[in-house]
Amino acid sequence: MTTVLVTGASGFVGRNLVLSAPADWTVLAMYRNAADFPAFLARHGLARVEAVPCDLTSAEQVGALGRRVPAHVDVIVHLAANGDPAVSVTDPHGDLLAGPGTLVALLSRVTCDRLVYFSSGAVYSGLKGTVGPDVPVSPTLPYAIGKQAAEQYVRFFRKAERVRDSATILRFFGAYGPHEPARKIYTRLVRWAGAPGDEPFEVRGDGKNLIDAMYVDDTARGIHAVLAAGAGDVIVDFASGTPLTIDELVETAAATFGKPARIRHTGSVPEYIEFSVSTERMERLFGFRPEIRLAEGLRRLRRHLEGEGRLP
Repeated sequence: MTTVLVTGASGFVGRNLVLSAPADWTVLAMYRNAADFPAFLARHGLARVEAVPCDLTSAEQVGALGRRVPAHVDVIVHLAANGDPAVSVTDPHGDLLAGPGTLVALLSRVTCDRLVYFSSGAVYSGLKGTVGPDVPVSPTLPYAIGKQAAEQYVRFFRKAERVRDSATILRFFGAYGPHEPARKIYTRLVRWAGAPGDEPFEVRGDGKNLIDAMYVDDTARGIHAVLAAGAGDVIVDFASGTPLTIDELVETAAATFGKPARIRHTGSVPEYIEFSVSTERMERLFGFRPEIRLAEGLRRLRRHLEGEGRLP
């Protein structure tokens, strides 16, 4: 059996990852304050997944961590972070604690053979055109600064042999699908498409910034591919490879569900994306390529929301 510690397990990607955990994993699912998470695990029959409550921003709870998890595990998948980059603008200190702070707290207490760290494509903020791990970055968005700092801490803990075999940094461009927060644009789009009337869909900013998220089942499959391949210390862009402008995303959703593509632009966005990445390295190193196209992913998300009674 492989012992896998997943931080941020009660979050969107975390829930989908533990749902996809293979039978030979013993999963320690660390979460901060999601009161429904143990019931979520029980409802899905995930007996091999142990819910581990721990606020990694709390010195007291981190100090008591040894009573809940082993001092050494086979794999850590570190997903814990501030889930909303926009919040980092108004609360950079909280973002710092939730981002690199949680990584430092955990790896100061627990060692592992392999680490998968979820960084973000946000580290490329301010750049334009095609980018990649070899391109120098200098972000100014606090969320992105924290992700870049955490990448450096990964290197430190690898050198200090707190991570013994390999550390893979995934610069993640986002996902959508079941269990995502209701504020996310994909859930809002599906709900809008299912609502009566022809109210326009509200988009922050001018709608020309890019988005490159993948369906979350592909995200979980990509993580499994990374762990199965046994690659060494690498940074890899983790994206669908099919970027769209926000307006194009709305138009695709409207066409998928037969809704007039009316859009209302308002305000601005804290992170304006004008860059894109290649998925070649992810495919070459790990044999992974996203499979679920946008229209199919939106239909799957709609079925999930219908099943939960969350559509108009």
